[in-house]
Amino acid sequence: MRIGYGLRRTAVEVAEETAWARELGFDALSTSEVAYDPFLPLAVAATASGEMRLETHIAVAFARSPMVTANAAHYLHVLSGGRAVLGLGTQIKPHITRRFDMPWSSKPAAQMRDYIQALQAIWRDWNHGEQLAFRSEHYNHTLMTDMFRPQPMPTAPEVHLAAVGPVMTRLAGEVADGLIPHAFSTPEWFTEVTLPALHEGLERAGRERSDVVVHCPGFVVVTGEEGAGEEETLAVRRQIAFYGSTPAYGDVLRRAGRGELHDRLHALSVGSDPERWARMGDLVDDELLSAFSVIGPLGHVADELARRYGGEIDQVHLAPPAGTTAEDVAEFRRRLP
Repeated sequence: MRIGYGLRRTAVEVAEETAWARELGFDALSTSEVAYDPFLPLAVAATASGEMRLETHIAVAFARSPMVTANAAHYLHVLSGGRAVLGLGTQIKPHITRRFDMPWSSKPAAQMRDYIQALQAIWRDWNHGEQLAFRSEHYNHTLMTDMFRPQPMPTAPEVHLAAVGPVMTRLAGEVADGLIPHAFSTPEWFTEVTLPALHEGLERAGRERSDVVVHCPGFVVVTGEEGAGEEETLAVRRQIAFYGSTPAYGDVLRRAGRGELHDRLHALSVGSDPERWARMGDLVDDELLSAFSVIGPLGHVADELARRYGGEIDQVHLAPPAGTTAEDVAEFRRRLP
């Protein structure tokens, strides 16, 4: 089981935070594309990261052309001596079209397939001299000269794909090196929807389960020994409400028998009430909080993840509190399958 650490402090603290995670014994360092570009902090972290894998968790694919993403990930791979992992996600249509001002395809899974295959074609040109001549429905990359070829590497970055529904999950099984289930996931959704779709994709491509790294689903929140405070719990409730309001994720709530809650959350999310986000969090009851999240001290989190997922996950990402020691992380690792 790999254990990853998600960077969360300010930009000027990246190197210090990275060194702390390395000393604790984490296997990977990750970033998310929320308020900042996901590649830049990892480039800063590279020199202080030891042997940790450097992972975008995730970068928004459709906000960039495959060439731009290939270059950023390749540079990070060179900088880290081959430890870069490119975690990709689609984002949802409003963010792609209104925040990034990029086009949205009516077939996001097909576009993502083309995207990943374009990345692989670009890296084969750079690393192995296979002349770039990639053509597909969504992307065409047919020009590469020596001036624009970066330093070759023996390997390309792994590509891990974020997915919620079965279509994107099957695609991960077919073409990706890893699957990042969305945090908005219950154990039942993971068991009944995610895993069957993953195995279907693997079977289509003639691949084995060991060919894909499966990340832990759900919200994982590590607290001190006193447990979660009211603010920590409220923050998770609001995250669940935020994702639960999104039409693309409505099936997760409907499968849990809470379709009416999705309708209420969505109606609030598009309203004009300035307090709507706070009110939405109040609608997430304790049953849903428990279904979507694991919250507590490291020991409790390890035992609960083992109970929920057994040996079906290969990597979990944590952000433990200050005061956590290397022995704490080692004990966490020992308690997982």
